[in-house]
Amino acid sequence: MTLIEEPEIELIFRNGRPLAAFLAVALATGGCSSSQGSSATAPAAPALVRNLEKTSITVDDFPSVDSAGLYIAQLEGFFTDEGLNVKINEVFSGSQQTVNAIENGGADISSADYVTYLDNELLKHAQLRIIAEASTLQPSQLEMLVAHGSTINKVKELAGKRIAVAGHDDIATLLIDSLLTENNVPLSDVKIEPGFALPAIPALLNKHVIDAGPVPEPFVSEGQEKLGVQSLADLDQGATLDFPIQGFAVTQAWARQNPATLRAFTAALAAGQEVADTNRHEVEVATEKFLGVPAMTAAVMALPEFPLSVDSTQLQRVVDDMVQFGFVPASDASFRVSSMVG
Repeated sequence: MTLIEEPEIELIFRNGRPLAAFLAVALATGGCSSSQGSSATAPAAPALVRNLEKTSITVDDFPSVDSAGLYIAQLEGFFTDEGLNVKINEVFSGSQQTVNAIENGGADISSADYVTYLDNELLKHAQLRIIAEASTLQPSQLEMLVAHGSTINKVKELAGKRIAVAGHDDIATLLIDSLLTENNVPLSDVKIEPGFALPAIPALLNKHVIDAGPVPEPFVSEGQEKLGVQSLADLDQGATLDFPIQGFAVTQAWARQNPATLRAFTAALAAGQEVADTNRHEVEVATEKFLGVPAMTAAVMALPEFPLSVDSTQLQRVVDDMVQFGFVPASDASFRVSSMVG
């Protein structure tokens, strides 16, 4: 057996601080602290990994404020510091397209929701590896919206209505199922309609194309400010309180073929997550730049948590809820997410 050697880390200094220091701290840190209303100095730059297998990589991203750590890493040059040229493709059509891209070689890394990752892993045996967390749900960060002036005022009044989502059995569908169950609405009483780009939902609500839809920030605040759409319910409640939302994944094959590149990417991303977790202003700037929202909208949007490490125990909740709501067979309840982490 040939062992893969650990990539060399060149310990260099910037402004008197070792660049490897941040990586050591980030890897040792569990949990996270809220970025809302906080201020912090920038973290030490990530460690420089040498002997990269490839220097140009593509990330297919299902865009929202959940990806702020990725955007900050790009804007602050953390990827460049690692010798990486990172291209971020925005994929509004749904998380599944980002997984398809890493499986067919159209992209190197997926930035998408955990339900989609686990759906592929458990039902399609995709052999994915979760390499980093992006976000954890917080109050008002992902809401069920209805049209301006809608007569739908309570969750139970969604019975018989059409609810828009991006894709089949993704995170939005799971959150909807949880919300309906908490409010004693039979899942069979609503019609879930996939194929909608989430940022477009507010406008479609007011045109009465659909009756309701789950929308993440910053598009919640944007829809409320520009179109007057109304919040019916916060999806951060019940079984999905503080729920893991989005993360980063590669194929197992890609991880084996590119260990140094993967280590460089996650080191730079960790620096971006650290900034997102501690500096709201930087999140606002990144959101304005990458998602094209006005500064006033970015200033009032609700933020998720930005985890600094992968918590397998927390991610196991996703499997539990997927089994509960019939996304995967009951036999998959024994599946351990830890087998995908690394």
